[in-house]
Amino acid sequence: MRKLLYFVNSLSMDEKKLLSEAVENPDTLYTRDQIPLLDKLVGKNLVVDDIPPQSPDLWIDAPPPEKDTELGIGKHVAWQTPLHREAVKLALKAST
Repeated sequence: MRKLLYFVNSLSMDEKKLLSEAVENPDTLYTRDQIPLLDKLVGKNLVVDDIPPQSPDLWIDAPPPEKDTELGIGKHVAWQTPLHREAVKLALKAST
């Protein structure tokens, strides 16, 4: 948590605002303006940005939804786990 808090404190106010938006919807990082922040988060293994397309033929039952904001999964970007997202949310709260 200490390294994550250090990381969040090193961000600019604009990046913190974008990060707080990404906690709710990770696809907000998938724009040209947010690429530097996305690269930082990928480098820290907090998010993934290479989600493979889902093929309905590969599922026995119904395929999972394309997005699940409750778990932090977007169409193009997803948090590594819901725990990673919650840790970032706590670090953002502690840094303000």
